[in-house]
Amino acid sequence: MIVLEVAVPVPINKTFYYLPLNNTNLKNMVRRRVRVPFGKKILTAYAISYRNIESNNTLKLKQIIGIIDNNNLITEEAIELSKYISKNYVCSLGEALSSIIPTSMKPSKITFKNKNTEEKVNHKKYVLNTQQNNAVTLINENLSRNIYNSFLIHGVTASGKTEVYINAIEYALHQNKSTIMLIPDISLTTQFLNVMTARFNKSIGIWHSGISNNEKYNLFLKAMNGNIKIIIGARSAVFTPFKNLGLIIIDEEHEHTYKQEKKPSYDTREIAKWRGRYQNAVVILGSATPSLESYKDAMDKKINLIELSKRIDNKELPEVKVLTFKNRIFKTSSFLPETIKAISKVLARKEQVIVFLNRRGYSSSIICRKCNSIYQCPRCSISMVFHRNPDLLKCHYCSKIEYLPVSCSLCKSKDVTILGLGIQKVEDELKKLFKRAKICRLDSDTASSDKVYEKVYDGIKNEEYDILVGTQMVAKGFNFPKVSLVCVIDADTSLYIPDFKSVEKTFQLITQVAGRTGRGNTKGNVIVQTNHPNHYAIEYAKKHDFKSFYKIEIEQRKRLSYPPFCDIAKISVKSKKEKKIDEDSEKLFFFLKDLVTKYKLELEVLGPVAAYIAKLNNIYRKHIIIKGNRNNILKLAEFLENFKRSSGTFIGIEIMPSDLI
Repeated sequence: MIVLEVAVPVPINKTFYYLPLNNTNLKNMVRRRVRVPFGKKILTAYAISYRNIESNNTLKLKQIIGIIDNNNLITEEAIELSKYISKNYVCSLGEALSSIIPTSMKPSKITFKNKNTEEKVNHKKYVLNTQQNNAVTLINENLSRNIYNSFLIHGVTASGKTEVYINAIEYALHQNKSTIMLIPDISLTTQFLNVMTARFNKSIGIWHSGISNNEKYNLFLKAMNGNIKIIIGARSAVFTPFKNLGLIIIDEEHEHTYKQEKKPSYDTREIAKWRGRYQNAVVILGSATPSLESYKDAMDKKINLIELSKRIDNKELPEVKVLTFKNRIFKTSSFLPETIKAISKVLARKEQVIVFLNRRGYSSSIICRKCNSIYQCPRCSISMVFHRNPDLLKCHYCSKIEYLPVSCSLCKSKDVTILGLGIQKVEDELKKLFKRAKICRLDSDTASSDKVYEKVYDGIKNEEYDILVGTQMVAKGFNFPKVSLVCVIDADTSLYIPDFKSVEKTFQLITQVAGRTGRGNTKGNVIVQTNHPNHYAIEYAKKHDFKSFYKIEIEQRKRLSYPPFCDIAKISVKSKKEKKIDEDSEKLFFFLKDLVTKYKLELEVLGPVAAYIAKLNNIYRKHIIIKGNRNNILKLAEFLENFKRSSGTFIGIEIMPSDLI
């Protein structure tokens, strides 16, 4: 009896047998997505092979319902990569395949024929400086040898990393090889697409969550058939099915957005390196503030380090001035007097300003002055954030919306006020302080689509705006020559979050947003407002001194035994019942401790502790942290299926999470 072996995207780590459709060629079913009955549901799954098994009267197999694809989408590389993801990120083969070939992609009626077209390159050359030229030579040598190698380009802001990328892409195209260019945020798509299309006279694919399922399917086929050779995209673009992949570039490699949080919780950098080895391609990681893990790999010679220590045309790095809140006179204002004066001078010179605060909304909390209680989201253990226009309270985690309370829910006092600082309040203050300035705001509340990003980008580039105010979106990769001042309104927002990466993220944010200025003909200046001017993250960000920061922070990680000196896993225990989560998390902790002892696994089991947001959307959350060697962590993870949890309790594991909160 001939059956199809199908991987179903469910958390059961096995494949399933289904009967093929009657009167259908087996070759037209295998290596394609199919619709299958699974329990009471109809699911999209992956037919990976067919085989002949002995007929068994007791074996009752269901038949597949339909074939989704007209083309074979599941390559041998996709199957091998899904096995790697399944093993290293604790998920099923079907769940892994659903990341590589999304179940949501919808076939189009358009068919793309295989064309081995030669890319035409716009030969407008940009003169490289010595450091850039050395970097390009080294990368291209490796591209020409058709062997895997990986590089970390540590280049200060505006040192010309993009130009190095473009030269490497050009060389790959001459060798008829394809390139995946990864960016950390879709807000940067417009900028990179403009740069790329100006240099390469060929269609360039764009892949991110904002494109339709039909567009994704068409793009997938174009890449597979060789109709496009370059793709720009966010995290999941790393799976683009190029058959002759030569180059994978991960710009701003330190960004947490390269870590998938939902299952399967893959790390894009690890996937890129796996694909590099499989296809003998070159992998480039680039950043002005590399992750400690990547920089240590470079120090340990696991990847090659390329340094771009100077800005293009030897432009000066911006001067950073650190101001302390401790001496401020007007405590109601977001801006210190010196900051206001600096903005006024820049506007008088017809130059532009970026004002940065990594906090959405108008005010961060609502408080009762009588009993000092803070108004929390009824579904989450976090305060509701006040937003203007319209005046509403929003939870940034479960998206619940409420009206501003007239009285305190506890003591019924009407002395309720809004406190704290958000980016909307900063925008309002700027409008009052600088009435003639043209101001635009960029955050996840205003940037609802690609068109908003494009409008803001073009508006700043064309000098339609004087001040760009925003959250971390404005800190990444933007290149605006007329920006001569950056103001960091509060550098402490991420500094004391209880996570081992909080100091590193603070340093990275300040350094990155500071790097948005001084890119044109005017020297850049940066003002950083803080309560902690002597903290080493702020001190070294002021000096643009990554290496000194790295030396201190890496010693802290070593002393506390955190990555990169160990591997780590976060086990999440979730339940709607607080009592159940308390009981199950304690039982699980001792269950894991006993296994570590029994099998002599050199692992440290910590917890259980309440998550930073202990209740999220009416779900209580606790974490257990595992530290040690990854192989031992994966061995321990195999036993999670054997743990007897209460009904309604969910247990998940994330390998090498981007945070522990």
